[in-house]
Amino acid sequence: MTTNKGHEALQGYLEQLQKIVSCVAQDVCFAYPNNKGRQALAWSEGAVKLKREGGTALFIDIGQEVDDPIPENKPAVTTRYYIYSILDADFKDLIGFHYHPELDDDPVMYPHIHVYADADERFALFNLHKRHIPSGRVALEDVIEWLVVELQVKAIREDWQKILAETRQRFKETRTWA
Repeated sequence: MTTNKGHEALQGYLEQLQKIVSCVAQDVCFAYPNNKGRQALAWSEGAVKLKREGGTALFIDIGQEVDDPIPENKPAVTTRYYIYSILDADFKDLIGFHYHPELDDDPVMYPHIHVYADADERFALFNLHKRHIPSGRVALEDVIEWLVVELQVKAIREDWQKILAETRQRFKETRTWA
């Protein structure tokens, strides 16, 4: 029986994402085909709830779109866009890590960060939420680690650093663009 390398690639990719998020939450990742011939990735509960030290919560909304490797039996998955949005307990944007070169209403061709600080009058003048701060490609592992280390999100696995190191290494070995 012939195996579909594309199916294996997509399943392997989903397993890696699941491992990454399992460091801070129990939500389940799934993929579904969209109208562009790609696979969109989503999470069982929408934005993933993150518990912080002191009892407050943050959320991370993880969006990705990848080329569908199944029809052409491709052995790897290629990311076409990602949007990782960090939200406060009221679901208001705090910071966003984006790469979306094909987004019609905001076709920025490079990975970037949005800072949603306009409520602070010192920043309102600059409309930072509309500005694209260049960042280079941002791995989901880096965002999760930043949340744990810098924003005191509680890791729910004791081996979270090991998991992130392993998945980050695999990402670096298999990525097709930096």
